[in-house]
This record gives sequence, C-alpha cells and structure tokens, in this order.
Amino acid sequence: MQPDEDRDLRKLLSLLDKADAWRETTDRPAAAWHVQPGSPLAGDDAKTDPYQVSHSAWHALTVAVDHIQCLRSSLVSELTDRSASILIHTHAQSSLIRGAFENGARAVWMLGPPTRLDRVTRRLSLQAKEVRHSARMQALVGHQGPRTVEQREQQLIDLVIKAGVASHDAKKALRSPQYSDIVKAAGELTELGADLAEVVWSGCSSLAHGDITGTIALLDREIVERVGDIHHVRITASVSGLYWCTIASFVLINAGFDLFRTRSTAPHSHR
Repeated sequence: MQPDEDRDLRKLLSLLDKADAWRETTDRPAAAWHVQPGSPLAGDDAKTDPYQVSHSAWHALTVAVDHIQCLRSSLVSELTDRSASILIHTHAQSSLIRGAFENGARAVWMLGPPTRLDRVTRRLSLQAKEVRHSARMQALVGHQGPRTVEQREQQLIDLVIKAGVASHDAKKALRSPQYSDIVKAAGELTELGADLAEVVWSGCSSLAHGDITGTIALLDREIVERVGDIHHVRITASVSGLYWCTIASFVLINAGFDLFRTRSTAPHSHR
C-alpha cells in the first residue's frame, strides 16, 4: 500500500468510528425519534397519516446508518489494540456507500423543504412509488392484497388534495420520484451541491452495477499484458475513492439528523 493510500485508509477508519454515535441513537432511540406536539413534523405527520413523514425520514436514517456500519464491518476483519486486518473490495463496498448515500439523501430530500406542502407531497409521492412497486410484485406472484392498487392510490390522492394540492394536479404530484432527482435536490441543501452529489451517487451506482466504464474510470488499474490492441488490466480498489465517497455520505446523514431534530422540535422548546 502506498503512503497516500495508508493515510486515506486511516482517515476512513477514523471517520467510520464516528458513526458509533449514530448507531447508539438508532439502536436505542429513546426520545430521539419522538416528534414534539406543535412541531413542524407533528403538523406534517397529521397531514400524511398513516404515512407519517417522521417515520419515513427516521427509517431512511436508520437504513443509512446500517449501511455505514456494514461498511466498517466489511473493512475491519480483525481488530486488536495494536493491529487491524483490513479487507478492501473493488466493487461491493461502493454498494454499501451507495445505500448510505441514497438513504441519507432521501431523509434530507423529505425534511429539507421549508414549506409543509412540499414535505407532505414528497412523502406521499414516495408512498405512491411503493404502492406501484408492491402492486407489480403482487401481480408477479399472483397475490391480491386486501385493497386494490386503485384504492391505495386514491387514498394518497385524497391526502395530497386535503394537504393543499389542487385536484387536477394531484396525480402529477404523486409521480414516482427518481433517485437521480432526490440526490441532486438533497445535495443542493448541503455543502455538497447538486453536481457533486450526483457524481458520488452515479459513481457508486456504476460500481454497484459492475459497469465497465465505472470500473475503469473509478478504480486503480495496472496493465499487466498487451495483446495487440487488447490490454489485460489488474483492477484494485481505490482507497481514496472510498474515503471521499464516505465523507459525502456522512455529510448527507448528518444533515438528515440535524433536519430531523429541527423539524421535530416545537417552537420555543429546548431538547
């Protein structure tokens, strides 16, 4: 391992150690996930019941933290007071970072808008997306749930209209959001910015999918043989790439927790 790789690896492990505070919060949430009466989130939850904004946002944060914890476990196979055995994968750990990044982004995307109608609409559009996905899965396995997909969608239409969306715009408001849009919008609400957020998400997605372009562009490589115009290449993981993408995930997850605390606290209340 080169000196700069060793430096970045040490910084990555130190960063991941800081996620223990998140794990303690999500494992034993106590009052952390409770929404105070009179808080912005309490009003959001009332408009989306039974699909509370707070429940969905907290779930996204717990899933993000779970991916970060799994990333750390996958890196450190043996740990003693004086040494650590580290295992770095070429592609799989980028899948874990992607999971952390997407879920952190989803929480920020839901909680970030300053207006209640936007927060409510985003939450209900996520639910509409899940309705469509679950209906597709039920059809594939030949299962019919207690309610039809039309009944489930109508419930969401009624909720979004009651929240303040014009009836003729309700279906448009409940269109399934795309993660490319979610991560860009979340990035705009943080120091990452929309462009960098999309770059990180797209890069991790490319590696998760095993795309050749991402493999060549984002990982370290060494040409070991040339046969005509064909190069045989040894691919190794980019420690620097793992480190910087993990930092980006931490930015979104931190922002998600900060927004949750802000939105769940009633005015003039101190936690």
